[in-house]
Amino acid sequence: MLGRRALRLVLGALAGVSTATEASAKPQWNAGLETGVCGTGSSPTFEELGWCNALRADVLFFRTRGDDFGIGPVLRLGSVSFDDLRVDAGVSVLLPLFDAFPLQLEAGPHLLDFDQPGAFASAFFGLRNFNHYGNYEMSAGLALTVERAFTAGTPSAIWLTARIDGSWLALPFVFLYNAAR
Repeated sequence: MLGRRALRLVLGALAGVSTATEASAKPQWNAGLETGVCGTGSSPTFEELGWCNALRADVLFFRTRGDDFGIGPVLRLGSVSFDDLRVDAGVSVLLPLFDAFPLQLEAGPHLLDFDQPGAFASAFFGLRNFNHYGNYEMSAGLALTVERAFTAGTPSAIWLTARIDGSWLALPFVFLYNAAR
């Protein structure tokens, strides 16, 4: 009797170990638009206010639920009053303050018109919920971004923007596509 019971126990344990899946975090990504007001100039009192827009995307790793930290790359392509092209590429760190409302900090190199290098830093607070069923996380809130150029005479900028999720921007096109079918 004891031999059969032990055999069943060993076979059951082997079956459990061989069918168990590893718990691991899936990369979570987001894309959207930042739009708002910005000040540019080379002094603390900015000479010019303008309308700033940027397309941005990020990928966060190491998250398995909403209250986990995340870190990953970020890319922003933007313009101040449609007069220039600004490229920011760096590292994004998500700090979970509340379950669906984290603080997201970003920093890295900045490039203005492909010939004026600098650095940028950004802070975002708003909605960014963890998606348990897929890899895309929706995001909406306010962002404050500071860009500093290293070239003499190149204006720096401070952006105060609203971040609008890319899926919300795509909804009219999805509606038109479904209506046409």
